[in-house]
Amino acid sequence: MAMRVVGWLLALVGFLCMLLTGVGWLIFTFDKTPALVNAVGGVGVLCIGLWLLLDWKNLAAMGNDQTVGKSALSGLIILMVGAVGVGVNVMSFRYDKRWDLTEGKQFTLSQQSKDLAKALDREIDVQAFFQAGSPQEANFKQLMQGYTDETSLLKVSFHDPYSDPLLAEQMKIVSPNGTVILKVGENQQRLETDFDEEAVTNAIVKVTSDTAHSVCVVQGHGELDFRDDQTAQGFGVAMQRLEAQNYKTTELNLLASQPDTAACEVVILPAPRGELLPEERDRLARYVAGGGGLIVMLDPLQTPETAADMARYGVKLGNDVVVEGDPGRLIAANDPTALGLDASSWDVHPVTQKLTGLVVLSLARSVSKGEPVSGLNVQEIAHGSDSGWGETKLDDPNVPSEPNPGEDLVGKVGLIASIEVTDPTGLRTTSESLPSVPDASGTVPVAATPVEPLPAPAAKAGGKVMVFGDGDFASNLLVLKVQNQDLFLNTVAWMVGEKDQLAIRANNATKGKLELTELSVFGGGALALLVIPGLSVAGMIGTWLLRRGK
Repeated sequence: MAMRVVGWLLALVGFLCMLLTGVGWLIFTFDKTPALVNAVGGVGVLCIGLWLLLDWKNLAAMGNDQTVGKSALSGLIILMVGAVGVGVNVMSFRYDKRWDLTEGKQFTLSQQSKDLAKALDREIDVQAFFQAGSPQEANFKQLMQGYTDETSLLKVSFHDPYSDPLLAEQMKIVSPNGTVILKVGENQQRLETDFDEEAVTNAIVKVTSDTAHSVCVVQGHGELDFRDDQTAQGFGVAMQRLEAQNYKTTELNLLASQPDTAACEVVILPAPRGELLPEERDRLARYVAGGGGLIVMLDPLQTPETAADMARYGVKLGNDVVVEGDPGRLIAANDPTALGLDASSWDVHPVTQKLTGLVVLSLARSVSKGEPVSGLNVQEIAHGSDSGWGETKLDDPNVPSEPNPGEDLVGKVGLIASIEVTDPTGLRTTSESLPSVPDASGTVPVAATPVEPLPAPAAKAGGKVMVFGDGDFASNLLVLKVQNQDLFLNTVAWMVGEKDQLAIRANNATKGKLELTELSVFGGGALALLVIPGLSVAGMIGTWLLRRGK
């Protein structure tokens, strides 16, 4: 009897020790489990073994009893189910994995945010002030989980301004919807209205950046207005996206000043409607020869002289409109001039290497390599499809259904070209002897009288030029469509050498929305409140009638 008592005490101790070890494995990963936890488990196994050794006769006798056998079988099944449950919990704890099944991937960080979090080299203190239990707090916790999964340098703390009014007053928390403060040393960013991924990522960029890049936008020739963020023809939304990532944007008047890299790291010429004067074009060339970055966006049917000036950069712009000849690739019904560029459209280039979705060009001209220029590396980085062509019969109101191979560029028509300056001495910085290109009516424009030239910046290798055959892709109308903003922002990031910003960004404009009509709301309510409970009640009544009939 005494041995039996000792055996059962050993069994109890062994079970408790193994239970404690299982809890320890849930808390710690296997390779980081403290030795004491594993030692307790070893003691538990030893105690269970001694119990079986001391009490094996009684256990064998109990096994011959049918009642005990059935109970033991039931107990074994329960133990097996429990073991499976514990195992699933251990695996889920050690190998945490989440799947985002929403159409817009609203619970998944963009690649830019992931890369940014992984590349952090300093700790960021994130203080979130939300009312405890509020939807805003829950949503922000879910969002920050995505960042903290990628880095341990984000230290996130949550505070209820109503429970801790003194701290809220010290931090000047006044927004009823919440406030998020990101701090790195003396640098600080506050979010008081938007708490989505785009806002958080931009705040991280700003609070960790040591440099605010300068971007100058040419104005005065009918370009897209970089201050207009309301109308479809404005350029303001693109500028807002730049400024959110720590860029400073200013206006550039080429008649008044010679741009230089000290004031303008990047110069953008966004779809001018009027010609640039020869001296203005010369100033841009001198700027590039001094190591500057130039983005030129020229729509078809516009500014033939400015388009011809691209020859000095080794690029030829056609007096044409690129047409999509494959009906299966049309992105707008009955409009073959609206082009959709996908993964097959891009050449290998830092700007395009991460673009996987569509980029939309509303109306584009061909951009191809021109006569080689010494010291300039020219690359066509985007092309139309095999079925496309550059239509030159621009006076025809109806787009022809097929190209004229003798006059039109056919198949894989270039649309974007990049130029890197390795030796600025080969870059012509005056507009002498530049070719003249007739406009759509066949008239060669008369060059305006040049203005007095200004001193040129010192020549320096490293200048970059990107020439787009379409200016509207970055307009307010299209910049937030699919991956248009990524193409534009990646181009600017490439110009200034921000490799971490060459990415696919969060774009709230593309998030899917569930819109319910009154009829669908009524149907859903009826299904939840009447149909499903009704079927349950009907099943219960049916079962009762069947049993009563027996």
